[in-house]
Amino acid sequence: MNFLRKHQAKILWGVLAFFLLSIGLGFGTSFFVKGAPNDAVATVDGDDITIREFLLHYNRSIAQLKPGTTLDKAGVQQKQQEVLRDLVQADVFRRQSAIYGIRVPDAQVINSIAGIPQLHNDKGNFDPQLYGRFLQYQARESPMDFEEEQRQSIAFFKLRYLIQSCVKITDAEFASAWAERGAAFAKTNAYETSADGKTKHLRTPAELQTLFRQQMNDEKSMWALNQWFSQIGQKLVVKPHLDRLEAGGN
Repeated sequence: MNFLRKHQAKILWGVLAFFLLSIGLGFGTSFFVKGAPNDAVATVDGDDITIREFLLHYNRSIAQLKPGTTLDKAGVQQKQQEVLRDLVQADVFRRQSAIYGIRVPDAQVINSIAGIPQLHNDKGNFDPQLYGRFLQYQARESPMDFEEEQRQSIAFFKLRYLIQSCVKITDAEFASAWAERGAAFAKTNAYETSADGKTKHLRTPAELQTLFRQQMNDEKSMWALNQWFSQIGQKLVVKPHLDRLEAGGN
């Protein structure tokens, strides 16, 4: 992955979050750091979330706000809680991916980064110079950290797919749901509109039932994920170390 490491600068990237863990952390509206960068602002099942990580992601989150946006006391507190919650989630996903044996090879990370439209030139190709400027002028962490975030995001997509692939809709489940909701579904989804919005296609009964089964599968998959997330959240031990962040100013 040498071409990804040629430009030593900082980067900006949003970490995916797919579930909420209720963590009452009670940050102030602003804070001074009393601990060292590698001190933990929280531990997740014994894993440290460092002050450095927290400040990096907090500053990134603030930088992503629309120009001119000013957060009040409640807004700042919410943003700080969201950042730490995202870091907790990222740590959980990383460990769960390892438990399930999820691996992301370098080639997939390279393809993911090369596929970012912002890094394409006028010909639609990945441009290392654009990537370098992106890192230099919008970045807030090293290329190595950027690559690792990409790797973890891909790993979670794989993990989510693994869980959802185990979900099946039985014929009995389908028959029961169709008897209860099929008529209303068929009425609402009778027509399929073309991509340009100019024509409509009247769906056949078989097409409607296929679409309904897919909707059921999506609903059951989401339920399975929520159950999985809930079980993890119930067992999760999060210990904040707020004494290392001192509330102050503004």
